[in-house]
Amino acid sequence: MIIDKIQNSSLRFDPCEAIPVPYAVFRLLYNTDHSQVVNTQYVYVNQAYCQMAGYDKEDLVGHCFLELYPEGNDWFSYCREALEFHKPVHACSFSEETKHWLDFTVGPAGEDLVSFVFTNVDETVRKNEREKTTSHIILRISKILNNGENFEASMNRALKELSQYIHPDRLYVLETDGRTASNTFEWCADGIRPEIDTLQNVDYDGYFGGWEKYLENSTDVVISDIEELKEDDPIDYENLKRQGIHRLVAAPFYHWGRLIGYLGADNYKQDDLVNTQLTLNTISYFIGAKIVNHRLMEDLNRLSHMDTMTNVHNRNAMIEKMNALEKEHIAVGFVYADVNSLKDINDTKGHEAGDEALRYAADMLAFYFSRENVYRAGGDEFVVILPQMNESEFTEKTETLTEKLDQDYPYQFSFGAYWCSDSAETEEALRKADQRMYEEKARFYQKKGMDRRKRNAWNR
Repeated sequence: MIIDKIQNSSLRFDPCEAIPVPYAVFRLLYNTDHSQVVNTQYVYVNQAYCQMAGYDKEDLVGHCFLELYPEGNDWFSYCREALEFHKPVHACSFSEETKHWLDFTVGPAGEDLVSFVFTNVDETVRKNEREKTTSHIILRISKILNNGENFEASMNRALKELSQYIHPDRLYVLETDGRTASNTFEWCADGIRPEIDTLQNVDYDGYFGGWEKYLENSTDVVISDIEELKEDDPIDYENLKRQGIHRLVAAPFYHWGRLIGYLGADNYKQDDLVNTQLTLNTISYFIGAKIVNHRLMEDLNRLSHMDTMTNVHNRNAMIEKMNALEKEHIAVGFVYADVNSLKDINDTKGHEAGDEALRYAADMLAFYFSRENVYRAGGDEFVVILPQMNESEFTEKTETLTEKLDQDYPYQFSFGAYWCSDSAETEEALRKADQRMYEEKARFYQKKGMDRRKRNAWNR
């Protein structure tokens, strides 16, 4: 047997020294009833094993394993299994004594003797662990982004979760239309000053245009040291330096092939257990899709609540606002307006002129009462809803509009105004504003000298 040859002092050549990996032979030491391996004794080690263990041969051979490594008994069961079943046993574990991940095979080598062959697999294990951790992070963040929370909450929570793995000073989402860029979401570590307020509608070319050169040969922007920007991109260099950024990685996201933003991390931790670039690249895809989908839903919601011709809210939005106000019990002012002589304008000047008259009325109301408060109720009718406005301010605004309309403009509209102290009475308040509008319209036609028949024909 090979162990006998090794122990034969007459041998001038030790064949096991030629083994290019750590190799050792141990004698198993049992408890009193021989039911459990409680220690092992070094019988032989080759030089490769000595280098791995950090001991000379004389420090190992003849000594018990637990004498040198008191906590290192995790592999004793493999020794017993190899002897009892007379076959090699293969395993992989972290060796506390060598501080390495070791892939090993233990086999029977004689009575109460086993031999070990070891392979250092730190890099393989580290790579596997890195891939596993990276996949876990990506899966975790994707679930957060698609868990049904509202848009802002899920985006902010995704950044916070991601920060726990890559430990940056700052995580952020930049969105761009190619001309300007804005920081729309941000997470900052303790003690790091937020930049979200300062990075709004900044010139894209001036601040971030230089990043695109990195994308010519890479899937992301990696600036390992901002000093590399000092000569070629001084504006970006000064901007990053002002923020205390030493290094950054930014993963782009696209829509239909067009760059629409970046997911960035400043001063992130360089960690062998996480593939930071792959993590950000993949998560940026999910974030980009989330943003595009949110924009689409916003556009659909806007279109369902906006009158595209006059660019004010439509009747659907007005009904929703009225229903909401009825539950709030707050003061609210109403203005009910109607374009004068719209049918005559359409008949004599064409429908384009009629559309212009409607836009003129909408713009006039938006100028005095803010566009967000103006609704096209239908046809040539508009409603202005002013929540939480006190009566004196409401009266002042409507009187100013009346003075304006007394001037001679190409398109005219009549309006009625009513203020109520409790929005639970919105329907009645709107009806009274409508009634006052009719009274004003009658005075308008009377002032213009129109007879009743024309007035009925031109009225809405």
